[in-house]
Amino acid sequence: MWTSLEPTATTVEPGSTASVRLRVRNTGDTVEEYRLQVVGTAAGWARVQPDVLRLYPGAEGTAQVEFAPPRTSDAQAGPTPFGVRVQPRETPHTVDVAEGQVTVGPFAELRTELLPLVVRGRLRAKASVAVDNLGNQQLTASFSGRENGDELEVESEPGSVQVAPGRAAFADLSIKPGSVSWVGGTVKHPFTVSVLRAGVPEPVELRGTYVQPSFIPRWAMAVLSVLFALALAFAVMWFNHKPAMSTQAKEKAGEQRELPQSDGMKKAPSPSPSASEEKEEPKEPANEAKPPESGGGGGGGGGPKEDKPKGPKLRTIRSAEGSGWYLETKRGAKADGTYVGQNPELTDEFGKNQKWILHHYPETDTYSLEAANAPGAVMDLKVGTNIVQIFHTPPENIKSGRLPDNQKWKLESQPDGLTHIVAVGNGECLVDMQNDTSAVTWKCDDRKSMGWTISDWPE
Repeated sequence: MWTSLEPTATTVEPGSTASVRLRVRNTGDTVEEYRLQVVGTAAGWARVQPDVLRLYPGAEGTAQVEFAPPRTSDAQAGPTPFGVRVQPRETPHTVDVAEGQVTVGPFAELRTELLPLVVRGRLRAKASVAVDNLGNQQLTASFSGRENGDELEVESEPGSVQVAPGRAAFADLSIKPGSVSWVGGTVKHPFTVSVLRAGVPEPVELRGTYVQPSFIPRWAMAVLSVLFALALAFAVMWFNHKPAMSTQAKEKAGEQRELPQSDGMKKAPSPSPSASEEKEEPKEPANEAKPPESGGGGGGGGGPKEDKPKGPKLRTIRSAEGSGWYLETKRGAKADGTYVGQNPELTDEFGKNQKWILHHYPETDTYSLEAANAPGAVMDLKVGTNIVQIFHTPPENIKSGRLPDNQKWKLESQPDGLTHIVAVGNGECLVDMQNDTSAVTWKCDDRKSMGWTISDWPE
């Protein structure tokens, strides 16, 4: 068998196609059938037409290898090696791989969001800027706040971020008013945050509103004014109509006596101690047993034991389809980008890779699903695709819900008692099927493969 790629290297732009030719010659002495398959990173967006060649001895056939990288972060910019596996049917041990290289052109796409759009505080407020890199190359974004005169001061931390393709980054905003509002109700201050991508002259502007309530609300001023008026009226009435108080007591005639002076006054006798005071106080017995000190060791007694703190509830997520496969992180892996799959058996071979922690965010009625075997990693919808993976995010973001939409899910109860797990990022349901590597989402309908049973949920 003889193989050749013509040419061995090509270039393609995301969203377009390019192709190379594969030549295969049967150098054996029997009729052979060759199966063709693209391998490597480019296999997800490449194909061979036809994928089977049947050749007589000495005959040569050709096939076209077509590359169609999507305009998403899945096809990262730069050179990508690939191979075309040629496997004879009669002699599979003589497999051959024709190797080449395809260079994917770069493109940039940025999505920004201010979270939340309206903030509130008397002395300061906090907000965040989310930056999603939807392109196929790393980008750098810087932030600057524009105030309305001296009314506000807007600062970002950090001042710039680097975002990998298909990922998101956050910057915290600190918003402080120029003056304190003591009285006068609520004041609204508009502000603007500019997000400038490196290499692009025009920034993206995000507009928000800072609501500053007064320390003393108007209703309190009205109540104080009424109370002050009532107190003033009462004081005026009191002083103008003060009642005259007199007494009819008189001195009795002839009964006035002069008090004795100096030696004529007797001293009061010093008090003698009472019988009860003369008795001695009983002494404390020398050998009286002392109560055991709290916190000491020993076998008996002691105060009530404190309950050990309980950790978050671990749940299993099981499909209603067929034999009911369990949702898991594949092969127990914990790294970013690990795919999520299903397993027909509940096993502890990889620890807690089939257990999940549900974090609820009541303000949006959404959830994040944290992998129990990889703390800090949540179920993530790969940007621009319907592929489900896990990806690490700061613990405080998991607790507060400051997550991008591709890491949030809605749990929707169905009339049959099952639950739909809906991705906020694309509105599709998690479905009990997967491609060659991972679980996927699909347009929601009433099929049973989109129904799931979550242990001990709802509580």
